[in-house]
Amino acid sequence: MLFKEVLGQQKSKQLLLQMVREERVPHAQLFLGSHGSGNLAMALALAQFVGCTDKQADDSCGICPSCVKHAKFVHPDLHFVFPVATTPSVKAKPISKNFLSEWRSILKENAYFSLFDWIKYIGVENKQGIISVEESTHIVKDLSLKAYESDTKVMLIWMPEKMNIQAANKLLKIIEEPPHKTLFLLVAESEENMLATVLSRTQLFKVPRYSDAEVTEYLINNEVEQEKALMISALVEGNINEALKLAEHSQDAEGNSLHFVQWMRLCFSALQVKDIDKLVQWSETMAKAGRENQKSFLLYASNVMRDALLKNYGVAAMMKMNVSGQNFTMDKFAPFIHAENCIEIIEELNMAQLHIERNANPKILFLDTSFKIARLLHKKLKQTAV
Repeated sequence: MLFKEVLGQQKSKQLLLQMVREERVPHAQLFLGSHGSGNLAMALALAQFVGCTDKQADDSCGICPSCVKHAKFVHPDLHFVFPVATTPSVKAKPISKNFLSEWRSILKENAYFSLFDWIKYIGVENKQGIISVEESTHIVKDLSLKAYESDTKVMLIWMPEKMNIQAANKLLKIIEEPPHKTLFLLVAESEENMLATVLSRTQLFKVPRYSDAEVTEYLINNEVEQEKALMISALVEGNINEALKLAEHSQDAEGNSLHFVQWMRLCFSALQVKDIDKLVQWSETMAKAGRENQKSFLLYASNVMRDALLKNYGVAAMMKMNVSGQNFTMDKFAPFIHAENCIEIIEELNMAQLHIERNANPKILFLDTSFKIARLLHKKLKQTAV
């Protein structure tokens, strides 16, 4: 992958280019960035630039034999390790090499994919992908061999958070003292979930989230209408992967707004038995919307709750969403979102998104979430003594 193919991140790109030019690339580097930030794409671009035989001032040449192979992710000195699980075709002790064809395919489609996307792609949605001790054995073996074509061997480990303790312990020495001309590139989303022994042996390189403007520009360049691109960028908080999914499947902002207003009105009256039937009907309607539309709506709802809190505490200038319809105004709604319930409401909405991803029954999920939101909306703000 070329650096120019990685969206934005100009400052990060320049730092990496400078490291290579000055021969200061650490032997073990951790690309830390949230889901959809482009940390994997950045690591792939660095690996290609390191192997390029005709480096340009700001990128790989893209045409030398090394670049051609890196572009297809088939270079013999570029090794991949990622979480895997058993499948009908790989019944025991799965390792990354068993899934290289699938890995190369998903990289060509979208280098911003998530762990859930990957697990779904290889058909093991009901299992947890891990990096096992068997994988560590193959890493040590692969790196003990001489490089085939390049001066440098690159071992790219994606999602090292999924490395179990036995696997990590077997790699500690080789990460700390790798063979000559060997580069470890670890690509992670959560520093807290990594084993401290592995983390301490790497140099941290933080990849920031994308701005709303960068996401909007990316979507417009991918032939998404400007209004829809603006709506999506306000929802995804810099996550390019989620932006691409919503661009393909989500309904428009007006549809989300109308559903949200109707939902809040039903939640406010849900404690009355006579109105529960209406909430059940609303849940049935949302259950028919499709998974990506459901996720889009829940993201929209989370952002409206955030805006309501900002409005309630006098920082309306930071608000992003535009909610209207059925005599609904943020001035009327905002007082119900406060310090006593906001965090719990956002957590419920986030959990609902997670369950939608994992194929929960949407009718039951939306109805259950509705009752929880209804209870929290009626939670009173405690008055503090002066």
